[in-house]
Amino acid sequence: MSDKDLLVVISEMLRKQDQQAEKLDEHSRILNQHSEILNEHTEILNEHTGILKNHTEILNKQIDISNKQTALITETNSNLREFMNISIQQFQEQQKFNEKFLGKLDEISKKP
Repeated sequence: MSDKDLLVVISEMLRKQDQQAEKLDEHSRILNQHSEILNEHTEILNEHTGILKNHTEILNKQIDISNKQTALITETNSNLREFMNISIQQFQEQQKFNEKFLGKLDEISKKP
């Protein structure tokens, strides 16, 4: 092989190496763009995660408040039932007393 042929082969090899380097540069640029996009998506997901955590905390606080309100309503209901039972009992006792009292008045009114 002559020097000229060798130079042509080397030149062709260098040209192909340059083409491959250009392709690698393009692929690196594309990968970097994808990496930037992935980083942006990761930031967005992290923000959404933070928002979801805040919402979860708020919902948990609301659940606690609802549970406390339920306990208070249950206690109030129990107190009202007790009050109503006492009121009914007092009404019945008053009714008995009134009937007894009216009976005595009838007896007195029938005496000459």
